[in-house]
Amino acid sequence: MRNLIWISALTASLAFAGCKKKQDDTGAAANAVQKNAENVNDQAKDLNKTENDKDSKPSDLNKAQGDLQQAKDDLSAAKDKYSITVRDRLQKLDVKINELEAKTDAKSKQAAVDAKARRDQLASQLDMAKTTTQADWDRFTKGVNDSFDKLESDVNDALK
Repeated sequence: MRNLIWISALTASLAFAGCKKKQDDTGAAANAVQKNAENVNDQAKDLNKTENDKDSKPSDLNKAQGDLQQAKDDLSAAKDKYSITVRDRLQKLDVKINELEAKTDAKSKQAAVDAKARRDQLASQLDMAKTTTQADWDRFTKGVNDSFDKLESDVNDALK
């Protein structure tokens, strides 16, 4: 009976882990930023339309301005969330690099040095997230995700 319980628990945990989406995927956070940036543009257009409408009331103008400000606040929060998600991914990468560095062979030591240099370059690239424009956002996030994926793959290969 005890074995049956352990086997059931192991099977359930493996099934859950197998169905789980990639844990370090930053794509959802990047998409949220893009979506909020589009909302800011839409709200700006609505405000402009309200300002140019001769029949609009001051309350309409105030509402449009409030909606635009809320959209800008949401965009800022989405960028903050993206930065946090990426920083978490960096921390997980740091753990793997430290494991690689702890190995005693020269090949692993050199791989750790190379990985740290690439990691530092990636971290400096991430500092531009707050100032990246909507037009450049897709290119920025694609570059960050590609760099992460390649670096993580190289570190994982070196750990084997």
